[in-house]
Amino acid sequence: MADQFHREPERRKSSAALTVSAVVLGVLVLLGAVQAVTSGSVGVGALSVTLRESATTTTARTTPSDDTTGSDDTTGLDGAVGSATSEDAAPSPSAETKVVTGSWKQARGLLTVEVTRVEDQGGRIKVHVTAINASTAKMDLPTPSISAVDDAQRDYKASLSTSRWPVTIARNATATGVVELDRKPGASSGTFSLTFGGIVGQLAPTGGSVTITGIPFPK
Repeated sequence: MADQFHREPERRKSSAALTVSAVVLGVLVLLGAVQAVTSGSVGVGALSVTLRESATTTTARTTPSDDTTGSDDTTGLDGAVGSATSEDAAPSPSAETKVVTGSWKQARGLLTVEVTRVEDQGGRIKVHVTAINASTAKMDLPTPSISAVDDAQRDYKASLSTSRWPVTIARNATATGVVELDRKPGASSGTFSLTFGGIVGQLAPTGGSVTITGIPFPK
């Protein structure tokens, strides 16, 4: 009986030792698994075993045929993103422009004024004018003093906002510009006269005006 009491503590110690050994073994196994996942090897130093295969890097080489996209691919992409066709991008048609060219001119003193082109853009009359100052002093041909009258006795003025006239012509110089009339010609209007009035300068024409007659409207 006494021997049994003496052996009982020894059994408990042995059982506790086995339990501790099992726990330690489990911890070691767990640590080994973690090491295998994170570093790809198990063990320490020379005793380690590599579990992960080395990765192979592959570089894809693109040939010129891969870079060049065929017409079918381009069409598909354009259709996917909804690109505008040439019909969508085309601007709306502008008003028809009628043109007449020629030479209608008048010389007064040392100043010559010539009309070389007349445009009718949907009723907007644009007159292309060249003025030659052959004097030794500058001359001013102010835009507000430019006027016209047609063969149907309709009066016109130069549009101050849209005419492109230089006004001042230097001595021995030539100036060109465009005078736009401020109204549409009538249906019965065939020709018109253009007058540059209020001309200022030391050697300006007598009376301070030049009139060019017989200028046709484009038809």
